[in-house]
Amino acid sequence: MRLHPGLGSANLALVSLYFAPVLGIEAIRALRSPYGGFEDRAHAAAAVYVGRLFDFGLDGLMRTASVLAGFKLVIATAFLAYLIEFARSVVVGRETDRQTLDVVLLLAVGAIAVWALPPLALKDVSLIRLCASQLMLVAGAVIVVMIERQIEQSSAEKAHIAAAAAPEAAPALVPSSRLAA
Repeated sequence: MRLHPGLGSANLALVSLYFAPVLGIEAIRALRSPYGGFEDRAHAAAAVYVGRLFDFGLDGLMRTASVLAGFKLVIATAFLAYLIEFARSVVVGRETDRQTLDVVLLLAVGAIAVWALPPLALKDVSLIRLCASQLMLVAGAVIVVMIERQIEQSSAEKAHIAAAAAPEAAPALVPSSRLAA
């Protein structure tokens, strides 16, 4: 057990510091908007993509935009929950909860799939830059966590092999002079 968080945990905490307020503000803005968030180009592109995928009319498109905004708010809340978990683990001196880390990473990848990939089809340079930077943040966090876990697993396997290869605790040889006494 380490007294400090791993690199993957710290990296995801930094990514969460970016995504929690950004996604939260975008979600609240879209939920409070009379236009369902369609003034935000990235949100509109995702809603239109889902609407075309399922052949929704205007009413279905507005509901889709609201559901996507709610999903964005859930993801922002998950990032905030991870930040709280990370801060608690640093203060207490324990590992961060792997299940929380996994759920947040899974939600982040899902958010990127929903919001970053459809705007790429619009061929709007500024929107592509924003989505690509968010994609790189999440991909970097996933890669760092995966590599860190691979290193932990290989070191645990090496320790297990070394423990299995070590000779059993053999009785110590006692000099013959002590046996006579």
